[in-house]
Amino acid sequence: MVYLIDTNIIIRFLVGDHSEHLAQSSAIFEKVEKCEIEVHILESVVMEVFFVLTKFYKLPKEEVINDLKRILSLEGVVNDDKLILFETLSIIENKNIDFVDALLCAKQRLQGLEILSFDKDIKKCKQ
Repeated sequence: MVYLIDTNIIIRFLVGDHSEHLAQSSAIFEKVEKCEIEVHILESVVMEVFFVLTKFYKLPKEEVINDLKRILSLEGVVNDDKLILFETLSIIENKNIDFVDALLCAKQRLQGLEILSFDKDIKKCKQ
C-alpha cells in the first residue's frame, strides 16, 4: 500500500514545534527511509510545505529546498514526478520565482509542454 502524506506530517517532522506530533512524524519518516512504508507526496503538498516554511515560519528558502529534496530522495517516496519536483525546487532556488511558476517551467523543460501565461516570471525560466 502506498500512503498519501499530508503537509502537517512533513511540517512537524521538519520544524518539530509540536512535541505531541514530532515523535509520530519522525517515526513515519524513519519507516519511509527504511522502505518499511511507501508514500506519495503530491505536488500541492510540496508547494504548501514550501509556502508554510518560508512564509509562516520564515525559514531560509535554501534550507527548505534542501529539506524537501532530502525528503523526496528517500527510497520510500515513490512519486513518478520526483524529477519534476526536483527541477521545480532547483528553478525556485536559481530563478527566484514562485512554486507554481517554477512547476510550469519544470514541466515545460522536462515534458516539452508549452506555457500560456501573462506572468513575467515565466520568462525567467526561459533564460
